Amino acid sequence: MIDTVTRGKHCRLNIYGLSVLCFLIFSISGCNGNTLKEFTRPNYDISAVKTIAVLPFRNFTSDNYADEKIRSKISIELLSRDINIIEPGEIISVMKELRIKSVDTMRNKDMVSAGSMLNVDALITGSVEAFGISRGITASYPEVSVHLIMFDTITGNIVWSAWHTSGGASFWTRHFGAEGSTLDNVSERVIKEAFDGLYGP
Repeated sequence: MIDTVTRGKHCRLNIYGLSVLCFLIFSISGCNGNTLKEFTRPNYDISAVKTIAVLPFRNFTSDNYADEKIRSKISIELLSRDINIIEPGEIISVMKELRIKSVDTMRNKDMVSAGSMLNVDALITGSVEAFGISRGITASYPEVSVHLIMFDTITGNIVWSAWHTSGGASFWTRHFGAEGSTLDNVSERVIKEAFDGLYGP
C-alpha cells in the first residue's frame, strides 16, 4: 500500500516536472532575441513627411559594408511605403558644400540647412551595432542590430528614434540546428519592423 502511494507521488512529481520543462522550452522557443524600443515625438505628424534623405550610418561591426547595406534596405523600405528619397550622390554633394565631414558632427542648424538644400521633410541616420553570423551550439544564425534616428528639417529636432535587434534564430535553431533565416532576411525584417512601429504594418 505504501509503495503504491509512493509511486503515485513520484508519478505526479514526474508529470509536474515534465510540464514545467515543456513550458520553459516553449517559452524559450518563442523568444528569438527580438527587441524593439522606440520613441516618437508627441503630436508629430508623420503623415506630413513625404520626402526623406537617408544620411550615412555609423558602422560598429566587422562588416565594412554593413552601414551601406542597411542604408540601402532603409531606402527600399521607404520607397515601398510611397516615401520619396534623395539619391546618395546628392546627399554627399550637400554635405561637402556645408563642410560636414561626418554625421556625428552635425548640429541642429546643420540638419535644418541640409534639409533645406535637399528639399526634404526629414533626415534619417543612425548606426549599425551588429551585422553578421553568430554561432550557436550546433548551428550558425544571423544577428542584426540597428539604431535609427529621424530629424525634422524645420527644427532640426529628433522626432523618432528606434533601436531594433534580432537574434535571427529561435531556441530550436540555436540548439538543434533547425533551419533559420539568412542575414539578408533578418536585416530586411529588422528594418521593416522598425518602420512598422512608425507607419504601421
